[in-house]
Amino acid sequence: MGLLSGKYLLPDGGAGDARLNLFKGRYSEGESRYNLLNPTIREAIKAYISIAKRYDIHPVSLAIAFVLGHPLVSSAIFGATKLWQLEQVISACEVKLNAEIIADIDEVHSRFPNPCS
Repeated sequence: MGLLSGKYLLPDGGAGDARLNLFKGRYSEGESRYNLLNPTIREAIKAYISIAKRYDIHPVSLAIAFVLGHPLVSSAIFGATKLWQLEQVISACEVKLNAEIIADIDEVHSRFPNPCS
């Protein structure tokens, strides 16, 4: 859905062609599960974006790098509809998350273990 990119937290709610905006009203599970009116979801997103900013990593790259760095994960599934999105995913393959970044991510996860449940 692109929530961790931060695009849906923009004042305009993100581009009209962003997935949650493009299919508004036609994807009830996604709209209820990823409801940005839920303060827990919004705060979790903001916290992860804050980590990305602190370490000068694009939020998408942070998310993909985290998934790819997990020892039990062999691949990551992503949905890029624009070239810049694909570029962020590819650049994530070069991102190496150090112990400090992982600790920051783990701290956010401990506060928001499953924000979309």
